[in-house]
Amino acid sequence: MFIFIFAVEVALMLLVFNLNKPRVLILHSYNTDYSWVRDVNTGINRIIKNNPRYFIRWHYLDTKRHPWPEYKENAGIVARKMIDKWQPDVIIASDDDAQQYVTRYYNNHPKLKVIFTGVNNALEDYNFDKVNNVTGILERLPLDALKDGLMTFSQRHGKPGPVRVFFIGDKSETVKGDEIWIKSYDWAPIIFMGSKLVDSLNEWNEAVKEASGSADYIITSNYRKIARIKGSNDLVPPKELIKSTVALSKIPVIGTNAFFAEEGGMLAIATSPFEQGEIAAKMAIEMLDHKKHPKDIPVINSSKCVISMNETVLKEKHFDVPPVYESSAMANNLFYK
Repeated sequence: MFIFIFAVEVALMLLVFNLNKPRVLILHSYNTDYSWVRDVNTGINRIIKNNPRYFIRWHYLDTKRHPWPEYKENAGIVARKMIDKWQPDVIIASDDDAQQYVTRYYNNHPKLKVIFTGVNNALEDYNFDKVNNVTGILERLPLDALKDGLMTFSQRHGKPGPVRVFFIGDKSETVKGDEIWIKSYDWAPIIFMGSKLVDSLNEWNEAVKEASGSADYIITSNYRKIARIKGSNDLVPPKELIKSTVALSKIPVIGTNAFFAEEGGMLAIATSPFEQGEIAAKMAIEMLDHKKHPKDIPVINSSKCVISMNETVLKEKHFDVPPVYESSAMANNLFYK
């Protein structure tokens, strides 16, 4: 009887302990089949994986595969209902759709703290600049590293004259944010030839042809919302799109997301998804363990970049890069064949 009573008491204590643990919701705009999500999660897990102090829950809006407004609105409603019921203490919200359709509805919430990560747009787009319960890390393209890389590649390949670049992407909210920073960036001595955002395969191919005739490099950030036929819901799979782009382009195509090389691109100089996850998780610990308020944790820009490369495509294009690029890609498991 004493053993039975003791077991019951232990079970009740564990139940109470678990019910009272701080609740952390990891909210992703996209789904786990997207390598950016996978790598952000790797960064988060490096900091708080299997942490017994927190009750952690994961939720995925899956808007990358379903980019239509009706789906996004409904996904946001479902997530907000879950939040209202579960009542997390902290939300780590990744990428812009999570902010647009979920977290901005909790601005200045008296109990809920929000940490954003992977945000390409400005704080003002979600009124985060006017609230006191939100902080996080902004995703900014590593344009300094990209510029240095393009200059290095051109010198290595003996290209005379100024280097010219052209930016192509889809019309997603993420890429629209990217385009703002790319257009406002000081590219000198590189000449920025312009940008084109498109939403259909025919328009994409025309943009590639246009860039091939006027620039030395094409740069791209994201391309998952390209319809096979304009106006349709049939999206071109990323690997198919990049394979055809590499074949069609007469100039090198460089990505700014690590998944570019995994999907058949030659080389990417990319924002680190690992940093995005790690910083957000560290901010959560500051709030939960050290009782810091979001307003006391400054918003920061991403500062690290990663290199990813596809050896097969590099060889096919006879594109030579410094050995340090290959070493960096291998170190982060971003070297593909």
